[in-house]
Amino acid sequence: MGGSRLLEASEELLLETIETLAQRVAELEARALEAGEPSRPLGCSDDKLATSATSIYRTRQQRARYFDPALFGEPAWDMLLDLFIARVRGARVSTTSLCLAAKVPQATGLRWVGELVKAGYARRYRAPDDARLKLVEITPEGFRLMRRCVGDGVTRFEWPVPD
Repeated sequence: MGGSRLLEASEELLLETIETLAQRVAELEARALEAGEPSRPLGCSDDKLATSATSIYRTRQQRARYFDPALFGEPAWDMLLDLFIARVRGARVSTTSLCLAAKVPQATGLRWVGELVKAGYARRYRAPDDARLKLVEITPEGFRLMRRCVGDGVTRFEWPVPD
């Protein structure tokens, strides 16, 4: 087979694969709608939602520049934001870094990690490459709910801000 014929065959295979994937996505979205699961906001990929979650997290952390940090305390929310972002970005999260992300002492952070695990939004496990390292990841249910929550916030954002 000549070079151009091989290229044409590869392009045809690629186009068929894309078409098959598009059909599969449409089927999954249709099933999700039938099950009452709203689809993600138009134009909001998981990467865009993670970027929005990062902005939410950073804004929450910057409040301390203006207000007494003792007024606010939402370590579980900060942890869920961090776990959501890490899942989308493909990053591992140790229990130590999760406590740091929530800006709480280690003991308090571990207690909140336990609450997230008990609620079914996170799971703890040992790193496969280092048994000393304890990792935390968001569960599929936690990820689904965070996608919806952050996505709902993105779709409600209006610009310019009404007077």
